[in-house]
Amino acid sequence: MAVTYYISVTLALFAGALPAQILGVIWEMIGESMTVEIPYIALLRLLGSAGAVAAVILSDRIRGYILARDLIVGAVALEAMSLIGFSMSREFWNLAVWITALGFSLGLCMTLICYLLRGTWSKKTSLLFAASALGMGAGVFFVRYTLSLGRSWRTACQGLAILQVVLCMSVFLLRRTLMRDVAVILKKQKRERGIQRQKRAEELIRKKGSVDERFEEAWLIRLLFLYGSAVSCGLLLLSAAHLTYSAQAAQQNPAADLAVSVLTVCAGMAAGRIVIGFLRINARRACLAGSVLSTAVLAVCFIMVQTGQTADWIVLPVRAGCGFGAGMIFPNLIQLDDERFDEEAQTGMAGLIPAFYFGADAMITPFVQSISRSFTMSACTLAMLALSCCMGLCIILATARMGRR
Repeated sequence: MAVTYYISVTLALFAGALPAQILGVIWEMIGESMTVEIPYIALLRLLGSAGAVAAVILSDRIRGYILARDLIVGAVALEAMSLIGFSMSREFWNLAVWITALGFSLGLCMTLICYLLRGTWSKKTSLLFAASALGMGAGVFFVRYTLSLGRSWRTACQGLAILQVVLCMSVFLLRRTLMRDVAVILKKQKRERGIQRQKRAEELIRKKGSVDERFEEAWLIRLLFLYGSAVSCGLLLLSAAHLTYSAQAAQQNPAADLAVSVLTVCAGMAAGRIVIGFLRINARRACLAGSVLSTAVLAVCFIMVQTGQTADWIVLPVRAGCGFGAGMIFPNLIQLDDERFDEEAQTGMAGLIPAFYFGADAMITPFVQSISRSFTMSACTLAMLALSCCMGLCIILATARMGRR
């Protein structure tokens, strides 16, 4: 029963993340076919982020386990429908509508899965979330392969939507045929977890004191630092893919390929989550270790570029290292909660999902454009090193406040 549950959640994560990073790969072809300027991609990314934020706000009202699992299947189906609508768009406002729907469905799917994993199998969260990184890579690979066959971007999106429908049906059938008694099991586990949570809360109160108004204010401040960590982490991942690609393209390097760049980052992210899942260290140490690793990799690469080393072969460790370090950080951020608060007080933690995936997605285009006149590997690694330091500072400030009353 547990294995089947893992498989269904893994498939849902994989299917839900498939279209997450395809926009950058197909945008140039979209601009050519619809006579839309390249900078308009920033507006589309912003609309997708807005849809994800709306999904988080609504998902707080539909968190029941049975309803949440049903809505995960529905969210993936909505993604497939949004992709088909996106592929059939003929005007820019059509693209805007469907990209908002796509962002909403992606945010809803990831947030609902976040609720389920935080409440059921939190110790295996990193292992299961490796499926989302693999899903992003698989979606980019599928689109790139379809385009290499001479097909249009519309065909690539429609093919990806069909793949999502197949995976969505697989998740639905797993739930209906192999998990008939899972609702009873989850309800029983929910009651048991409630009792255990109450005991842990009482123990924390004895050690650290009760939650008063002053501590609630400190919790809100820590939550802001956690959101800053999530946005910085997502922006660092996207920068590892897009900044390094832009630097190669600016130098007219024949190895410049955005799809390969995204695939490398996704592979590193999946590897980081798998390693942390097997090590099973606590969430705080995992986040700090990932921050230190990312910063160290970027610092070494920046020093080597400054000393005259060839920049081409440094691209791979930058992409893989950033992905690996960020994979260790997220989704462990969602487990940095305080059990003295009730579940209602911790619903903001679910917002880390869109902050990670979509908050940074809305910022990546202006971030890349801000250093467009100095697209060198030195400038790119320096910018990412600053991001990594900012991310590490937010994590340190957030986790340091955990030990204070």
